[in-house]
Amino acid sequence: MKRLNLYKDIREIPFERGALGRFVDLSSSPFDEIFTRVLAALEVGTACAEVVIFDDDEVAMEREKLVIKGTEFYTGAKVASYLFGCNGAALFICTLGSAFDGQMKSFREDPVEAYFADAIGSLMCEAFADTVHDYVFAEATKVGLSATNRYSPGYCNWNVNEQQKLFSFFRNSKTGIILNDSSLMLPIKSISGLIGIGKGIKQTPYACTICADAYCPYRRVSNL
Repeated sequence: MKRLNLYKDIREIPFERGALGRFVDLSSSPFDEIFTRVLAALEVGTACAEVVIFDDDEVAMEREKLVIKGTEFYTGAKVASYLFGCNGAALFICTLGSAFDGQMKSFREDPVEAYFADAIGSLMCEAFADTVHDYVFAEATKVGLSATNRYSPGYCNWNVNEQQKLFSFFRNSKTGIILNDSSLMLPIKSISGLIGIGKGIKQTPYACTICADAYCPYRRVSNL
């Protein structure tokens, strides 16, 4: 087992302006001005993540569950199918941090600014989680292995309450993330998940076509 912490200045997190088009049309001048102002104000603090990479003798893949050091994650059939063939795994939690969270909440008095702040925060957090995934993938390739996509509780019928199991591996975490009884993470812009590791496995497209949330802003296919 290998545990590590990753840190990144918020200003260094890659942010694609075009991605905001999933939320709002920036071709309108007033919206463009609001976006620019809100984005500049949100570039504060440090994003942090904690990752635990487990060896093959600590991980077992069964029919619809992944067992890590005796803890059973009932991911459901779809996620389990993406993890098929893995004999190692990584768990992670990551956040944009409390400073970012506080700055984001400072826009709550104006509904338009609040909407932009929330959208920017969501996209930044996803980008940071991608950075964490890239790190795990790089670590796997060093020893001739590969890695799956990252999957989070709540994805594809994986019960979100299994966050409680995932967080049992991150007691006293330096990230400062708190999980409440409803499995909600604080600060709000935080992501947790797992990544399968093994030889011959590969990353596959996310299954947006079978997801019930037709209005998810991260949906990779048309809602029509």
